[in-house]
Amino acid sequence: MTLGDEVREVHGGGTVFIPANTWISVNNIGNDPISVIYIFSAPGFEEYMRAESVREGEKVVPLSKKEDEEIMKKHAHAVIYK
Repeated sequence: MTLGDEVREVHGGGTVFIPANTWISVNNIGNDPISVIYIFSAPGFEEYMRAESVREGEKVVPLSKKEDEEIMKKHAHAVIYK
């Protein structure tokens, strides 16, 4: 997992605290499927995450700049962009 500028290995059952305004990414380095659960302190951000994500089994196709901007505009009430 990349958390800000740090890269750490997180194993099954691990918990990671993500401070506000911190960029994150998850990369599965193993062979088994992973599940990631996010818990947010304020409602709304999960809809943004769904709009920016790909469902399991779907092909990952990068969003165009216009598509990304439209999603960001739609969810601006729930997301702080820096």
